[in-house]
Amino acid sequence: MKTISVINLKGGVGKTTTAINMAALLANRWGKRVLLIDNDKQGNTSQFFGKYIKDATCGAARILEGGDPAIWVTDQGLDVINANMTLETAENELLKSNDRQDNRMKMFLQKKMQEYDFCIIDNPPAVGMCVINALCASDEVIVPVKLDNWALDGTEMITETIGQLKALNKDLKKISVLITDFIKTPESEAAEEWLRENCSAEVFKTKIRFSKKVDSATYYKQPLDGYSLMCAAAVDYRKMIKEYLGKE
Repeated sequence: MKTISVINLKGGVGKTTTAINMAALLANRWGKRVLLIDNDKQGNTSQFFGKYIKDATCGAARILEGGDPAIWVTDQGLDVINANMTLETAENELLKSNDRQDNRMKMFLQKKMQEYDFCIIDNPPAVGMCVINALCASDEVIVPVKLDNWALDGTEMITETIGQLKALNKDLKKISVLITDFIKTPESEAAEEWLRENCSAEVFKTKIRFSKKVDSATYYKQPLDGYSLMCAAAVDYRKMIKEYLGKE
């Protein structure tokens, strides 16, 4: 099983959209066995799949507690572990523990190695214990980036932070940047050129173009491939998965 964390310290760059559509495409287009973990207390991925349960301890919290979470089977052909605000409580309790704190996610996923081909973790825009656990369990990291000044400034920060965690996770082999929500302007083209020339991480050749269908698909809780097959973002996510799998 390959584990991929999707993360950026800036919000609104398409982390959850990327995690959901990667997972759905790998499961439905490529026939992979996929586990998608919502590791964000806001629970947007959980809400998308109808697995947000407000008052119950969520699956992501159970993992930090060292327990076995519920795994939900979805209509989209993949399995989901949910999140809600109880994840914050679990993080706080973990910080009080005298035991090792960074390996709870890794220990859980080691038990699932034979059950899945891919695990994708949707992370919040912060570096708390839930994110440290995810990065310490991951083989690769994908950083979605929207081409504005704030996102460009933050890209090197997150790649440096992830690089520092390689001391805790020697299996973390690769950090890749994915340009999202792309609208072709002189400014965005200049920003893309700068990113490709200066970023210490590999940048996907494929860019995810802006599409109004992204918000609509989220509203109707459908992956883009099922909601609007030929919209720009759906086409680009398919190309991105092909590039990722080396099938292009």
